[in-house]
Amino acid sequence: MKYNKIDVHAHYLSPGYKQFLKSQFNDMGDGVKTPSYEIETTLGIMEQAKIDYSILSISSPHINTGEAASTLELANEVNDYAATQQSKFPDKIGFFASLPLPYINESLQVIKQITAAGQAAGYTLPTNSRGTYLGDSILDPVMQALNDTNAIVALHPNAPGVSIPNVNEDIPDPILEFFFDTTRTVVNMLDKRIFSRFPDIKFIIPHAGAVLPLVANRIPLAKGLNPDLSADQLEIKQAMGSQYFDVAGMVLSQQLPALLQLIDPDKLLYASDTPYTPTPVVMNLANALETTDLISDPLKEKLFHSNAEKLFKR
Repeated sequence: MKYNKIDVHAHYLSPGYKQFLKSQFNDMGDGVKTPSYEIETTLGIMEQAKIDYSILSISSPHINTGEAASTLELANEVNDYAATQQSKFPDKIGFFASLPLPYINESLQVIKQITAAGQAAGYTLPTNSRGTYLGDSILDPVMQALNDTNAIVALHPNAPGVSIPNVNEDIPDPILEFFFDTTRTVVNMLDKRIFSRFPDIKFIIPHAGAVLPLVANRIPLAKGLNPDLSADQLEIKQAMGSQYFDVAGMVLSQQLPALLQLIDPDKLLYASDTPYTPTPVVMNLANALETTDLISDPLKEKLFHSNAEKLFKR
């Protein structure tokens, strides 16, 4: 590995989250086998991939147990576990706190706790929590609290809130549905004016924007079919230009060049997606980014390190 890296999309599994996946999903959350995990898993991958600092978060499925009190309990457990690891390894480990969405009072309580503690790098929010999508007006108090604290918010896809029977049932959700759910969520956030109403939140959109680079030119055309739409509900390119994007997954050779036509290259961030992405694949994907001719060496340095360094003031 040539480049030192800051990783903004890596995952951890706390004891409580492992039990949640076992009890509610038979260790197959969103169709993915629960990986083995201890903090040493992260540290070992970091050493191999030349990652200086990893910002850890809970992956999918979201921590919503279906009931407010137990979801709050699980949110506190996963956040406490991450804070402990950050305290043990302050030069190597950061974390995005999880919120007990869609439970408003409980989420506001956690935001207050996290803000007071001052340890978290920001928050991770699911595209949807059991069918409640980001952009839903019920979540506006949470968005306002995040805006008031100038929060950094990393989005993470979940399985869609409604599944279509007998369609792609053999294809695990991360392959297709995660991309579709990220895309529909960001467009929903645009439609519901999340980006314009809460401009002090810095969002990180995963997986190089999912399908957004391919559909961005189509979004403004909605005005012709629905004249009631306003400009700020359709300016997807403006919204994308002000947000951050990580490169988790296989973004070469098509996706990343398409994304770079639409966004500020100073807002592109490295991501490994470990441990759900196996270490050999992490290494291969990092090597592909390091050696590709599709982006310049100065941009590679920004992607791997300096953009995140500026964002997180490291």
